[in-house]
Amino acid sequence: MWTLENAPLPILRALRAELGPAFVNDQQRVFMRSQASEVLYSGAFRAGKSRIGCEKAYALAKRYPGIPIGIFRKTAASLAASTERTLLHDVIPRGEIVKSNRTERWYELANGSRIWLFGLDPDPITGLPSKVGSVELGWAFVDEAAECAESDWVMVKGRLSWPGIGYHQIAAATNPASPKHWLKVRFTPPTPDRVYLHASTFDNPALPADYLADARAGVDDYFKRRYVLGEWVGAEGMIWQLPDSQVQHREGPWKAYRAGVDWGFVHAFACEVIGQSGSGRLSVVREVYAKGALVRDIIPALLDIQGTYPGIVFHADPSEPAYIAECRAAGLKMVAARNDVNDGIQAVSVAINDGLTVDPSCSGLLGEMPGYVWQQDRNGMKEKPIEINDDACDALRYGVIAFTADPDNPWANLAGKTASTAA
Repeated sequence: MWTLENAPLPILRALRAELGPAFVNDQQRVFMRSQASEVLYSGAFRAGKSRIGCEKAYALAKRYPGIPIGIFRKTAASLAASTERTLLHDVIPRGEIVKSNRTERWYELANGSRIWLFGLDPDPITGLPSKVGSVELGWAFVDEAAECAESDWVMVKGRLSWPGIGYHQIAAATNPASPKHWLKVRFTPPTPDRVYLHASTFDNPALPADYLADARAGVDDYFKRRYVLGEWVGAEGMIWQLPDSQVQHREGPWKAYRAGVDWGFVHAFACEVIGQSGSGRLSVVREVYAKGALVRDIIPALLDIQGTYPGIVFHADPSEPAYIAECRAAGLKMVAARNDVNDGIQAVSVAINDGLTVDPSCSGLLGEMPGYVWQQDRNGMKEKPIEINDDACDALRYGVIAFTADPDNPWANLAGKTASTAA
């Protein structure tokens, strides 16, 4: 029997035109039919999460003429190769789209319904996803919602005011993250207004047999539990344990600021802004976390940080001296960071023990920390972290260890030593 996942495209489109979408599991069926105000479909790789979100967006667009629908990811750059491709290639039949604007990223059906695709990238000045602020929506879908901050969720939910639908809903799909992640906490326990759905890789029977066999054969470790079984678990061998009480917003005052910078394009670019109180306690107060952004795209946000936090110095991954030079040419006080990995890890561990706090808006760092773990071999842990999803953690290392170099004037101390590297 053909299913939503394995039907040839012409057959799938013909079936959908007559019957609506098919489902590979009960989770997809509940997601499609639910009218709860909030729905979360959490699960492993290939559990059909993004697909059913796009299917529901299209189904509602067909059912309610003129409805404005929003599909979101944390960054606009991550939409094209993922959610947008699924929507246009696998879900909406050819010929159904009568108007589109690729610059503004919307697609309109013959009945006037329009599906918008938005990135929740923060404005460099306000720190908020300003492109969303004036939009009115009838339904919203957030893909890979664990990438987002809770403030993003509240922002999107606040756009649901279009009157032509019988219910308003923010729905989301995500791979699991830390069990302390705000999204898991928000949906635990589930309520009639907050529906939580969970699926493992094995809940998609349409996957090839060899794919499922490989998934079953995997070592029963953190990666299998999270990305095959779909569990919200922390990793064994976690390098830093940040207590829940230390995830909090703090106003300061701060006597000094540093920022750690880790370069990325396919991987995330991360900048963690750290304030130091008069007693020496550190606090991560702001973050820039973006994928698919060039250095020139990031510079305005860094300049805003420099203008907001007096005397701040950026300590950047030294492996890209050309990027450092580009930022310095734009007027940023940036130096090559000290990149002694174990010393940096120890410095952060001491800071956490001394009460380091992380602002809840720093979702990139909070999302990475539970998976920042030591490598393992047959003899146990090795004193080297696994270099996967560690961009914000690296930036944190650079920023924290900068306070140990010259707490009085690191810019004067380091600029001369790194000028030839950064020029």
